[in-house]
Amino acid sequence: CRVKDSQDMFRWVFITGQVMERDHLNRPVQILGTLVDIQTLKHTEAKNEQLQAQLIQAQKMESIGTLAGGIAHDFNNLLTVINGHSEIALIGLKNNDKLHKHLDEIYAAGKRAARLTGQLLAFSRKQIHQPQLLKINKNIEELANMLHHLIGEDIDVQILCEENLPMILADPGQIEQILMNLVINARDAINEKTEIASEKKITIEAQHIILDDSYRQEHPYASEGSYVLLSVSDNGKGMNENTRTQIFEPFFTTKDKGKGTGLGLATVYGIVKQNKGHIIVYSEVDQGTTFKIYWPTSAENSPAIIEKEPLAESLNGKEHILIVEDDIFVRDFAKAALIGYGYEILEAINGLDALEIVQKNPSWPDMVITDLIMPHINGRELAEKISHLAANCKILFASGYTDNHIVHNGALDKGVHFIHKPYSVQQLAKKVRSVLDMESDSPI
Repeated sequence: CRVKDSQDMFRWVFITGQVMERDHLNRPVQILGTLVDIQTLKHTEAKNEQLQAQLIQAQKMESIGTLAGGIAHDFNNLLTVINGHSEIALIGLKNNDKLHKHLDEIYAAGKRAARLTGQLLAFSRKQIHQPQLLKINKNIEELANMLHHLIGEDIDVQILCEENLPMILADPGQIEQILMNLVINARDAINEKTEIASEKKITIEAQHIILDDSYRQEHPYASEGSYVLLSVSDNGKGMNENTRTQIFEPFFTTKDKGKGTGLGLATVYGIVKQNKGHIIVYSEVDQGTTFKIYWPTSAENSPAIIEKEPLAESLNGKEHILIVEDDIFVRDFAKAALIGYGYEILEAINGLDALEIVQKNPSWPDMVITDLIMPHINGRELAEKISHLAANCKILFASGYTDNHIVHNGALDKGVHFIHKPYSVQQLAKKVRSVLDMESDSPI
């Protein structure tokens, strides 16, 4: 029916009611009911549809992320073997050997594949990172020169950062990944729209912002609180709604074949989610695009001193090292790599086998290199058991995939020594030597 509101304006409303009490003439004297403004009802229904769409999208991204993380884990084991043995073969060949060029191509392709799996892990929020307190202004300034070289001199880059921004807890490498991917995308969008230098512009902004309950009503996946808002805007070709809803999905790209993997924005999405932030995109065709990243601020206000690993003069050693790895091909590569540097190597196919070897050996190994994900006993459980048997034995974890054994939300636990698969011969040798030479109260 139609009723007048307090401002004497007519509104269409939907009324339901029930008679609760009647008088002696059977006339209603008390009615209980509801009156709903139809315009408000339509708005609520539209809002519910929007929330449902956001939920479905979040569930889809979560499922894709789980799949991507599992693929990256298995593929990293394969790449450890492919890249590792390619590297060993290259070391043993002379530059003029006819096989050198072919092996070099295999090794280069393997390293490119490793970068792709790294991006998949970032999207699936399984990328191991080492967060520290940062002043993001400083990180942006340090990247500014690199960004200018990356995008070309014909694009005007403006950097607008508030002074005295609160600290954030972040891995500097991940901040660099985010900015590089967003700026590269902005560059491509601008260059596809125009060749006129005076019309090309990218703006990078950082400001402090407080999100309240009213913001959360519109964005239910966000949490209230203090954030640093990092924005990257361009005046490029923009996106339509269909494209905008797919840009964070891995391997989705609007670029020509061979010009993009479709993992850049997926990487950004995964990093932001991993750090409990959120990202919003605004875009209009032929007007440009703005990415807004809300990164939680830290309650701490002074950066901790980051201990650097000691630099060894030589990577060679004579220590006894136990390699615990259920993948025989990865185990064989790690063994071959370390024997080449003079180490004495023992092997175990799983955690139970490793414990038996440690208990039966008359002298404890100086180091155990253990995979994290293994049957029977995982790497963390093995490390704890070995620490009771051999207190001075150093532990180095290796994995192509994060779990909750040595990380929390992808961040390494304090004091943990870790090498990410796929690793090269030299990366393994450097890590082993630095951990063996490191003085620490804890073996891990």
